[in-house]
Amino acid sequence: LGIDETPKIALIVIGSVFFNVLMVADVVRNVPKELISAAYTLGAGRLRVLRQVILPHSTPGIIDVARINLAAAWAILVVAELLAAEEGLAFRIVRAQRFRQIDDMFAILIIFGIIGVATDLSLRWFRNRAAPWARP
Repeated sequence: LGIDETPKIALIVIGSVFFNVLMVADVVRNVPKELISAAYTLGAGRLRVLRQVILPHSTPGIIDVARINLAAAWAILVVAELLAAEEGLAFRIVRAQRFRQIDDMFAILIIFGIIGVATDLSLRWFRNRAAPWARP
């Protein structure tokens, strides 16, 4: 795939999409059977059950899955940039290490932390806005 951005993106997709699928399936599997049975008893079709029962009940869990897997995707991105990259934050860490610029290394690590906290908080905010009934 080369050394540009394509292999990084491919590695992130390969490393996280399967976990996303499995975890979303687990979230959907935890929808109470009583809700689904009640919807079918009241005459709802499969699409309506999906739209009005399964999706609303699964929305907070799906967003939490995205939060968890976003952290894993960040870790995969760092590994991908450490292996073969010509730009990016992890590449800058390697370059700072090579030239013994410890202050730059820690500054970049702090940037990683800030980005991680910001994305986590934004997805948590989005979960609370998208599914206010599921607030902890």
